[in-house]
Amino acid sequence: MASTHELPAHQQGTARLLIVAPVIVLSFFYANVLDYCLPLYLNARASLASSSGETFSSGVWADLMTYRVTPWVVGPLLAGLLARWYGEKKVWCAALIGKLCIPLSLGLHPPQYLIGILAFWQGLTGAVMWIAGISLVQMVPDKWKGTSNAVMFASLGLGSFFGPLFGRLVLYREAILNRMSGGDWSGGLRLVFNFDSVNLPPRLEDFSLIFWILAVTTTVCGIVLGLWGQRPGRFERDEPATWENVKKDFLVLCTTPKFVALVTVLCLFGGPVFGASNIYLPFRAEEVGFITAGGGDDGWIWLQLLKPFMWILGGLAVGQLAGRRASGLAAVLMMGSFSLTAMGIGVSQLAWHLFVMVAVFEFARQFMRWSHGGYMTEHLPGNLRATAIGLAITFSGLGETIYAWYTKLKWPADAVDFHSGPPIMLAGVLGILSVVGLYLYDRIRPIREPSREQVP
Repeated sequence: MASTHELPAHQQGTARLLIVAPVIVLSFFYANVLDYCLPLYLNARASLASSSGETFSSGVWADLMTYRVTPWVVGPLLAGLLARWYGEKKVWCAALIGKLCIPLSLGLHPPQYLIGILAFWQGLTGAVMWIAGISLVQMVPDKWKGTSNAVMFASLGLGSFFGPLFGRLVLYREAILNRMSGGDWSGGLRLVFNFDSVNLPPRLEDFSLIFWILAVTTTVCGIVLGLWGQRPGRFERDEPATWENVKKDFLVLCTTPKFVALVTVLCLFGGPVFGASNIYLPFRAEEVGFITAGGGDDGWIWLQLLKPFMWILGGLAVGQLAGRRASGLAAVLMMGSFSLTAMGIGVSQLAWHLFVMVAVFEFARQFMRWSHGGYMTEHLPGNLRATAIGLAITFSGLGETIYAWYTKLKWPADAVDFHSGPPIMLAGVLGILSVVGLYLYDRIRPIREPSREQVP
């Protein structure tokens, strides 16, 4: 490994994208295997509990997502502060290793209350990992900002694409192998991509194998990132962080009108729009028949594969905009399209309509993810980067948490007459109202105008 003195000044402390990109791929592989498998797993657990006279709520997915998003109220801000103090790489690495207990515990099929605790821990470590990761990716020379953001979001999409596919391969491996071993390769592929249905739902031991594999991948990611994820030295020769500097950053951000306006709309009101899909898309899928009784997959895989495919396209599009200090109109368009397509998901009654709305929504999601890190920090001094990202996503977590708890109480998912449309529509309407406010603010005080606020 090269020493600090052997590196040019502009390379010191920069992210090693050849290491960071595969870690992102495997990290989102982990996350999306869980997102694909857990609704099926929970449905299977509920069906088994019902047949054996035990108790396991049919609406547990909504409860778990509520618990998972709650740590995002404090997790991102904590991550931003820790990244400023200890460095992005160390914080990201610690979060990855901290996730190890989740697949290990799920592999033992814990009781429902423990799954809720694991969901909370998944949310906390996920928040820390996301903040530290997106901040580390920004630590490249300016001419590489567009490339690094494109690599990050494309890697995110790549890992997210293979996650659900891998999950289905493992869950239905016996049926797939039976066809292929008999020479019917096309029939096996039809099962993989759900062109043919599998009559029997997966068994709990099929889910266990997936969880053990995830434990291995997250351990490897943490080790590789910790050893080789960043070049030696301090990025752009920043002064070593102190808690006084961190508090100073926090106060500067809270008194910067431009930052407050963007955080309010893109994060506080954007959080519920993220939550609308994160929490209620599996219920929409069940309502149109993509998830069947007992945890069967009769089309759920296609929604899960559609999302990362659009993330890859969205990541490439983000690369064209990143590094250009895009105007306030860009933020209006990002949040507006995100909210409108969420409303489209809420009213979808047909499979093709749901697919179209999810496709556009997930494309816009990549821009919204970037808006919380890259877009905002392009309009702020570089020394505020980690703290700004942490504070921004804290408000996103706050908005999504309030939304999750409110909708959980207003529309209980285990109610007999539950329908996912109303809570999704609520998030979309709130998003559109906030977009109107941001548009008016940008007309009065343009976002891209040279900042009037000076860092003391």
